[in-house]
Amino acid sequence: MSCAAFVTRCASSTAVVAALCVLLRPDSARAQLARLPLDRGAIGLGLALRRLPVTARVLVVAAHPDDEPSGLLVRLARGLGVRTAQLTLTRGEGGQNEIGTELGEALGVLRTEELLASHRYAGTELFFGRSYEFGYSFSVDETFEKWGKDAALSDVVRVVRAFRPDVILTAPLEAPGGGQHHQAAGRLASEAFRSAADPARFSEQLRAGLAPWQARKIYQGGFGPLPGALIIKTGVYDPVLGMSWQEVGSIARAQHRCQGASQLKADPLSGETHYALLDSEPRASGVETDILDGIDASLQRFAAGVPADDLEQLLRRVEDAQAAYDPRDPSRAAAPLASALDAARRIRAQLPRPASSDAAGLDLADRLAQKERDIETALALAHGLALEVVADDDEVVPGQSFAVTARASNQGASLVHVDDVILQAPEGWRVRRTAGEARTLEAGHGLEMRFEVRVGEQVRYAQPHWHRSVPTLFRYDILDSPAFETLAFAPPELTAALRYSGTGGVHASLEEPALFRYEGRWVGGEKQKSVRSVPLISLSITPEIAVFPAATKASKREFKVEVRGQGREPVTAGVRLKAPPGWSMEPKQAAVTLRFEGEEAVVRFQVSPPAGAEGEAVLRAVATTPQGEFREGFTRIAYHHIEERNIYKGALARLKVLDVKVPAGVSVGYVMGAGDEVANAIFQLGVPVTFMTEAGLATGDLSRYTTIVTGIRAYQTRSDLRSYHQRLMKWVAEGGHLVVQYNKLDFNELQERPVAGGFSGQRDDSGRPPDSPWAPYPGASVSTNRVTDETAPIRFLVPDHPLLTTPNRLGARDFEGWVQERGTYFLDARDVRYRELLSSADPFPLNPGDKRGLLVEAQVGNGTWTYVGLGLFRQVAAGVDGAYRILANLVARPRPR
Repeated sequence: MSCAAFVTRCASSTAVVAALCVLLRPDSARAQLARLPLDRGAIGLGLALRRLPVTARVLVVAAHPDDEPSGLLVRLARGLGVRTAQLTLTRGEGGQNEIGTELGEALGVLRTEELLASHRYAGTELFFGRSYEFGYSFSVDETFEKWGKDAALSDVVRVVRAFRPDVILTAPLEAPGGGQHHQAAGRLASEAFRSAADPARFSEQLRAGLAPWQARKIYQGGFGPLPGALIIKTGVYDPVLGMSWQEVGSIARAQHRCQGASQLKADPLSGETHYALLDSEPRASGVETDILDGIDASLQRFAAGVPADDLEQLLRRVEDAQAAYDPRDPSRAAAPLASALDAARRIRAQLPRPASSDAAGLDLADRLAQKERDIETALALAHGLALEVVADDDEVVPGQSFAVTARASNQGASLVHVDDVILQAPEGWRVRRTAGEARTLEAGHGLEMRFEVRVGEQVRYAQPHWHRSVPTLFRYDILDSPAFETLAFAPPELTAALRYSGTGGVHASLEEPALFRYEGRWVGGEKQKSVRSVPLISLSITPEIAVFPAATKASKREFKVEVRGQGREPVTAGVRLKAPPGWSMEPKQAAVTLRFEGEEAVVRFQVSPPAGAEGEAVLRAVATTPQGEFREGFTRIAYHHIEERNIYKGALARLKVLDVKVPAGVSVGYVMGAGDEVANAIFQLGVPVTFMTEAGLATGDLSRYTTIVTGIRAYQTRSDLRSYHQRLMKWVAEGGHLVVQYNKLDFNELQERPVAGGFSGQRDDSGRPPDSPWAPYPGASVSTNRVTDETAPIRFLVPDHPLLTTPNRLGARDFEGWVQERGTYFLDARDVRYRELLSSADPFPLNPGDKRGLLVEAQVGNGTWTYVGLGLFRQVAAGVDGAYRILANLVARPRPR
């Protein structure tokens, strides 16, 4: 039975499937490690059966997370049963974060997890390159220069050779304006289409076991209409999914929370994707209607390499399984699936072992192995067999013992014999079964096996296997096995394999990771974490950047060292700081005792620089225990829609003695927006900072502040700021100083509009956004203008303006050492009451012209309103000296008496 015929036949069971279908909301991804409803029960079986007769593979090559054509991915993987994967060249490290403070590599972890969450809905696989996203780019040449073109091309070729796609989809090779990472990805994919088949290119990959591979076709598109492109409809209702492919795609896309993805479900019947043919081998001829035209996607593609009788039996059994599918009784498909699995194994057993140079033989063996795994997946669903593996701890330390319980459940209608449950742990860990035996499970019965696990004494703590060893490089090093190189994360440390025999006596297996389960009280429902190894002691130090104004007599700074114990047994640690000669610290050392897992203690130190100190030094925290010394700690990237991840860094602080002045009597109120470190940077200048709550904005005494600063994108994330904006502006008119850090285009609208893209982004007849209701005068709106070259020269338009001279005279040196960009979302100010203070220009032809709106001030009554398009939030986090001097000038204005 063809895939299309199977989908049509499923339509007759629509009412039953609809009754079984669980409503797919973005929140249903809270327990990311659990199988989605799409992959369980009758729905999961229906989708799994679609994959069995299909051998085609499609690879999408994208630049960063959220580039994926979500509706098309669902159509291919869920709708047509095509094995579909995406290679994402970066992890989105240079982007913005609309839900937290993570930037850089930490943001890469968050966006990687969000992309995983999205692809779980799409039913697709993920691969990653090693390029680091350095921020928005207007130049393919700049992108290749920073990534290293050959290195990035090698990543694409490696995945093409390993995955062996029939069709490659990528971004357009040419496009106006910014976002040229997409075009770089398209050009790399286009070149890899031929390079992957050339044994002379990246021959080290062949020595590592890969073989050349020539895909059949490559298309560009996915970002809107293209001349002569295929139009692929995705607003097509799917009876097994219970919704259209585009609807599921919109739910998948909604997982990109930190990028502000819309949480609104798509119109069920809308949706299409455009792709134009770039190259093909052999050269395509005739008119195409679909990207899979001309591709033998059936099991018949194995005919030249396997015995005809065995292949015919496999074909028949797969058709029988599809014909037997009944969502009311999934077990009807078990017998033909068992026969199909037996046939697939018999075929594989007869295959000669292909030589490393035999690309066709390696491909045949790989696709047959994948087909065997597909049948095993479907067979377990037909049997109604489920495996749950629960650990009593999630973060385990070297030498610790903990318990794991594996539960096998027969939720089907026939007998299943459990042969064994094997708990698989890293080398050096010890596993001992303490209870439970293998036995036959009748329908509606289960068994339980318990294990004691002891963690090895020498472990590498669970963390991303990719890391930048040099912050100025835009490419990752791989810390673990090369086999993990292209994976999102290394596989779970602890998994269980259920070995069983069911209908027909055919042996099969089912694997699941060991999970720690707990109640997610802040969002409701169950949350889960995988088991991961962590150090006995985790250290962190705050502040991570400390500023000592050279002209300030009060040079002492307090540092807090947070010590967290991860072991179940009490541990005593001596905590101290190590600083360069001349720096003084009080106390010299302090002892802490941590009695239970997760207990924390804070040790406070007072640190002072030596007389005449200048420049930068490093302060390190060290904890000494009988088990050894600890000098690093981990932070958790934890949100309710992703799996929690740990990232590690040394417990150190940067000590900066700066030539920066701040007058006495300054007091700042800070309205935190999407999350940034600017408030902490202001505090480091010796300025009192108060984080303003909704109550503070509504009824608090604003006169206590000389300056109020709004965090990045605060008008987007703080509805109370919008609600009490008039009160804030009255305070400005009475002599206050309001500093507004950059906002996105929603700053130009009075309220959020319920459209699929979040805010409407409407424009007037001139093409400009409407005047902002949050700016003090008409004729001003946030634009998409930006300067992406962090070294672009800065022009001082009003050199003697107080913001540029008082109390610190700013100059070119204050714009040295910047990272990623000069700024973004500049203010387009057209009214004469706005004063432009700075301008800059990118060197890239696709971003021509001098840009203003980086720093704009308007006098409002006795006070001032200042818009800051400069990316200060990135600069203070990177410890850029000039950013602190600019901040000092922004907050240093006194209120008139």
